[in-house]
This record gives sequence, C-alpha cells and structure tokens, in this order.
Amino acid sequence: MSKPRTRRRTAGLATAGALVLGTLVSYSAQGAAPSATPKPGPATASATTGIPGVVDPVADLGRQSPGPEREWFDSIYFTSSVKANGHDFGLQVHTRVFPNMGQAETRWTFAVTDKTTGWHKDYEAIVAPDDYRWTEGKLDIKAPGLSWTGDSVRQTVRVTTPWGSLNVQMVPTGPALNYASTGVFTLVDVPAYEFALPKMRTSGTLVIGNKKHEIRGTSWLDRQWGEMPTALKRWTWMNLNMPNGDKVAIWNSIGEDSEHSWATVLHPNGSYDVVEVEPLAQGASKPWTSPETGQVYPTRWQVRIPHLRAELAVRIVGTPGQEVKGQTAEGGYMEAAAAFEGTYNGKKVRGENYVEMNGDWRTR
Repeated sequence: MSKPRTRRRTAGLATAGALVLGTLVSYSAQGAAPSATPKPGPATASATTGIPGVVDPVADLGRQSPGPEREWFDSIYFTSSVKANGHDFGLQVHTRVFPNMGQAETRWTFAVTDKTTGWHKDYEAIVAPDDYRWTEGKLDIKAPGLSWTGDSVRQTVRVTTPWGSLNVQMVPTGPALNYASTGVFTLVDVPAYEFALPKMRTSGTLVIGNKKHEIRGTSWLDRQWGEMPTALKRWTWMNLNMPNGDKVAIWNSIGEDSEHSWATVLHPNGSYDVVEVEPLAQGASKPWTSPETGQVYPTRWQVRIPHLRAELAVRIVGTPGQEVKGQTAEGGYMEAAAAFEGTYNGKKVRGENYVEMNGDWRTR
C-alpha cells in the first residue's frame, strides 16, 4: 500500500465525516466560528474547527441506538495515572455492549497496575442484559459491581470486585477531542465514531485487599461506537498528553490488506492536526509472551510523527503482564500503563500514557 500523504487545507474545504484514512489532512482553524452554540460546561463542545462535528460530547455519552450489524458495539472507558501513599497507579475501567452478538453481549472490566511495585490485577464481569442499564441520551450506567453516572462536566464511577474497589470523581479540564477532527473516521472499511475527554482531574478512593488509597491524578476518557470490521486483524492505540497542552491520540489499525497509522492532535488554541504516524510495528521491540493466552505483545516502541517533528520512545511500565484475560473465546488483550519521552516539535518531552493492543501479535 502506498504511504498516505499529509495535505494542508483550510477547514472550510473539508467535509464532516469524509475523512478516509490514506488521505490524511492537517489544518489550523484558529478564529473559525463554531458550527453551533455550545452548552455550558468545560467539555461540552469540541474544539473550534469550523467543521461541524458528527459526534456530540454531551448527548453521546449515553448509549447509542444499535445498528443492524452483528459486530456492532458500544464502548466507553477511561485510563488514569494517579498517585497515593508513595505509589503510582495506572487504572482502567471499560464497559461495552455487543447487542447483536447473543451470549456475553454485555461486560465491564477493571484493571489496576502499581507502577511502583509491578503488581497488576484485572477483573472482567459478563452481565446478563436484564441486569445492565445504560441510558440513551445521558451517562447513566448501572450493573452489578459497576455504577457510572454524570455528564461532560462531572462524572462518578464506582467499581466493586472480589479483590478491590474504586470510587472516583472525574472533572474534565478542557474541551473534547473528536477523532479525525469530526468524530468519524474509516476503520479499515467501515465508519467508526469516537471522541475523548482527554484530560480529567481525578480524585477518590482505591481499595486493594485491606489497603485504602486516597488517589489523585488525571484520566483520559474515550467514547466509541459503530461496527467492528471483520477485516480488522489487530490494532494499537495510544494516548499522550503533551507538556505544551497538545492532546495526541494514535491509531494503528491493521486489516487483511491494509494498514493505517495516524494521529489526531488537539492543540490548546482549538486547532486540530490529523497526521500520519510511521507504522508502529517498525519501531516495536522487547516482545512479551502471555503465559496464560500465548499472545505476544511488544512492550516498547519508537513512535515517529514526521509532521510534528516527534520522536518518542514509549515503554510499558510496572510490568509487561498487563493483559486483560477475558472469560470468552476472544482470549486476552493488552491495556498497559506506559511512559514516553523524546522530542515533540523539536523540544524534549516526557509523560505518562496508556497503550491498548488487541488482536494476534504473534505474526506481523
């Protein structure tokens, strides 16, 4: 496949929802008028681009009306970097619905990594549809062991597992990030809908065994729905909060006959860049093999984003064993606390992030 080209164009020439990966764009939209008047709240409107957003970061926190496709899904999750009692923790909470899949259609997961000691634990609950509620139009999720309520201004999440619990409040401190600038992009061969609340002030209580931690830090919330393409073989996703205020979301998806590696960048001034990333497999190293599922995952990457003059070393921290082991035939997937350092726009940077890997990584 030929390499995608980065083109610059004005926001007024773009068509919402028409970004097809392989023709990536970059633009600055400072001073462009919003397409609609935002509702009150720090994260109720996407950054100003002059291009109408396809997603609504207020109403779309609620459950979506499902499509007819068997592989259609609805997903919301967050990852956190928090501190307490001299420990650095990585947290991940995820719930998703597969309404047309029959068995195991509704589930939620919780994972904790103590980045200081290397301890890791994860939990997955498969919930009967009658015991699961996610309201359309608003964020109101209830299931045994899980409560997630709130809006784009403040959220409360409570999780209970046999080995620990979480009770946190999250407050967005900036605008929503629409993937591909409009919130819709082509995932291999079908449209996908996705936005993020990329920086949320987070505080609350984490209990592990009989130890209680009062935690503080930040979270990145991601909201996604649509059809999961059958041609999608594996993917890597990374989120990066840069010291200069840029929010960077990287997608590297590999289909049967295609590979797309790209990033959405939300700048503090409200402009977006949607740019190519060198395929992540080129800079992946230090593979780790799961003793439980046999899956093989890289644990280090050299991430290069030419348009942003970015050269970043990303590595999994705490322990490589941050695989979430599902209860279904799907096996495991990786949700790993990570750290990055390197250069970005020619300046030295470092920070904490998360890496998600799904699919078969035993072959490339």
